[in-house]
Amino acid sequence: MNSKRTVLLGVMAGVAVALIMLVIDFINNQLLVTPSMSYFPTLVLIFAMFFAVREEKKQREYFPFSEVFKTALVPFIIGNAIYLFFNFLLYNYIDPALGDMAKERALEIFDSGLMNNFMSEEQMETMIETIQENTFRPTLMEAFTGYALSLIVPGALVALLLSLIYRTRS
Repeated sequence: MNSKRTVLLGVMAGVAVALIMLVIDFINNQLLVTPSMSYFPTLVLIFAMFFAVREEKKQREYFPFSEVFKTALVPFIIGNAIYLFFNFLLYNYIDPALGDMAKERALEIFDSGLMNNFMSEEQMETMIETIQENTFRPTLMEAFTGYALSLIVPGALVALLLSLIYRTRS
């Protein structure tokens, strides 16, 4: 595995996500609390994983499953750490109003009646109370927990899929 390239791709992906989110925050911070923006960082990181594996495959004749997995996972680990740390800074220091906007968006889901078919009235009231109590500003511990969980889903799952596709058998 060309570790310099995979690390560089991870750093580039994480910095790209952070910069794009910062620009979006300056242009229209309401866009940061839309459902599509919650998937954007993951998609960028998945592209970095794909490019790392594709470039490494060009350099190798034999590319075993374990090496493909490592090559795919390294950019995700690094890029995701950068993104989640930036997200912590963004919601707590750069633009603290984002937490309130996210809370409003979450409450709008219940006001729209979207959840009426999935939850009882009592469950919905409990969820609304929980949302109202939440600050929607991640703590460092929540960022770390999110990081650990994201290494499994989608990080390891995508790395597993790429490993199955790009591996070469002896």
